[in-house]
Amino acid sequence: MSTKLYDGLRLTAHAPDLFELTRMISKRMREVFRELAVPIIAKNVARVVDDTEIRGREMGGHLHDYLVYRARKLWVDEQTGLDHRPAFHDPLRFSIVFGEVDDDHGTRRLAYPFAGNRAYTDALMGLEADGRPIFVDYHYQNQTDQPEEIRDEEWKRRRDDWDRLLNADDRGADGTFAHLPGWQLPDSIDGVFDAVLLGYDDIDLNAHCVVEDRMRRALKQAVAPDLNLDEATGINRVLARNRRIERAVEHHLSTADGAAMPRPAPLPGTQDLDIAISELPPVYEPPAGDVARIIAIYRKQQLAGN
Repeated sequence: MSTKLYDGLRLTAHAPDLFELTRMISKRMREVFRELAVPIIAKNVARVVDDTEIRGREMGGHLHDYLVYRARKLWVDEQTGLDHRPAFHDPLRFSIVFGEVDDDHGTRRLAYPFAGNRAYTDALMGLEADGRPIFVDYHYQNQTDQPEEIRDEEWKRRRDDWDRLLNADDRGADGTFAHLPGWQLPDSIDGVFDAVLLGYDDIDLNAHCVVEDRMRRALKQAVAPDLNLDEATGINRVLARNRRIERAVEHHLSTADGAAMPRPAPLPGTQDLDIAISELPPVYEPPAGDVARIIAIYRKQQLAGN
């Protein structure tokens, strides 16, 4: 049977009791959640601010006439639209389960995190008690040879430990960790905006959404319609065409003309996101001269076969 427990961890002798450990994990994972969530909020606010089509899109409900709710709806629709199991795709999800194994070698406390972002696991590995690590790697998989730095006896012990947890002599054990105690980050896809924006000081979204990225997106949107692009067949041709557009935009931005281009207006502060869509400043539009220069660069690359 295939076993892939890439994120398995073992608690060290320095780890506190489960109650205190859960408290530490809860505090740190909420911090990581906020660090990951703020750029998502900034990205979706920028999508509304910078896109005429999104501003005018019918989303249903009067709440979506306001910036924060329209940005939130974009995010929720994007995630839940990927699959009928939205939690499976939630990039901000985190949960962890704990188990204990006793044998002649002693007692080992194990943990297995389920994370939508590697930052959660890295934060777990960074937790310390009295300056010493609480978690150490205890992964196991039987798809390839064991790592060279792990002794045969240690590797077999990992295999046996995880097998005992997954196939415990318990009616609740069914080859999964569902029967084990654990902790789950309560914040969800739907709650990202509320969890971050409520109860916090003003957050500078511009620090998490680079203005040059907003310019690149606006330039690509402005350039494409004027290129009279024929319908490309095959994913490779489409990707090659998109890369050529991106290279043309990057080349222009690296020139003196590109550096002199006007920038989009800053995003509003998080305490000002309740502004109505109709009250937002006009959508940023790149100057026609800059768009024309990028089109010329694109066509030159195309002729050169780049």
